[in-house]
Parts: sequence; structure tokens; C-alpha cells
Amino acid sequence: MNIFTLFPTPIGKVSDFITDDERLELIKSIKDTKHAEHGAIKGDGFSTFHTSFNGLDKNIKDRLEQQVNDYAKIYGMEPNLKINNLWSNIQNEGSVLEEHSHPDSHVSGALYINVDDSCFISFHNPNPYIYFTTIDDRNPFNYEWQNILVNNGDLILFPSWLKHGNHRDINRMNGRIVISFNTYKYFICEKNEEE
Repeated sequence: MNIFTLFPTPIGKVSDFITDDERLELIKSIKDTKHAEHGAIKGDGFSTFHTSFNGLDKNIKDRLEQQVNDYAKIYGMEPNLKINNLWSNIQNEGSVLEEHSHPDSHVSGALYINVDDSCFISFHNPNPYIYFTTIDDRNPFNYEWQNILVNNGDLILFPSWLKHGNHRDINRMNGRIVISFNTYKYFICEKNEEE
């Protein structure tokens, strides 16, 4: 029998995206930034999503945008995406990141600043009909969600429409820190030569 893998969803992972020195500097900057409650984090967790986080230097931001645009090419998008909002999340033991997506964005990302070996990101199967059939043997064709283990310094990129987070995944560490971001399509306007 021939098997066609229809509608795959690419997830990008860049290990050791930042150096340990950069990571430690970001931890300090994030801890010095005021965080508030965020609806996607239940329990003991806080975010700068509704305020702002400006602790990312231009070098790291430029490198992030380069990775985003490399990913966009693989995904089939024109590589002219820019980061338009960026925030930090701090979760403590017992907190949960609820299932959500990132509307009004093309590619989203998560940069893992302080995690331990229990940490991962959970992505949900975008097929809304997966629950209509009883499955006896779980495999990549029928998972309801898939977890990707993450380490300090890892960058994960994904299409913004893809739901992630899971109310069943309870954070097991204190001080779990992630920088997340969204992107927009940057249009370069060419000057009309007649003007």
C-alpha cells in the first residue's frame, strides 16, 4: 500500500540559539521587568504580554528574524517577516499554559531561557476530526498532541495558527522562563521613478 503524508506542519527547532552568557543576561533582564497575570497562564505564572519587554538586544533580535525568515521559506512564505511583538513568561511549579494560538501573526516562536529536563512545548493536531474515531494504536497520524522537549537556549518556530499549550501539562519547576514572539509581513515599498 502507498501512504501519502498529507498536510504536514513544519516545526522548526534551533538548538543553542543563544550562548549561555546571553541567556544569563536575559534572565537578569527578565527578572528586572514587571510581569502581570496573563489569561493563557493558569496558576503561579506571569507575563509581559500586556505590558512590554524590551530586554532583547538588536543582535539577538536580528538573529531571530533571520531564523524566522529561513523557516518562512521552508513553509512556503515570502521571507520578509519582522517581529512585531515580543514578551516574556515566567511560570512556577503547578502552573499551566492553556491551549491557544497567535492570531494576527504569520510565524510565532518561543526562545527557552530557563528550563529543566521536564520542560517541553505541546502542539495540538490541527485536524478537528481526529476525535471522531476511536484509535487503538497512537502514531504520528493520529496523535491529539505532540510534545517537543526543549533545553536552555532552544528556539522553536511554528505557524501562528497552530494551537499549543495543554491544560493537562502541569509545570514542574519554579522560574521557567520563555520569551515568545509574533511576526508580521514587512512590505518594502519601491519608490516610483517618475516621482
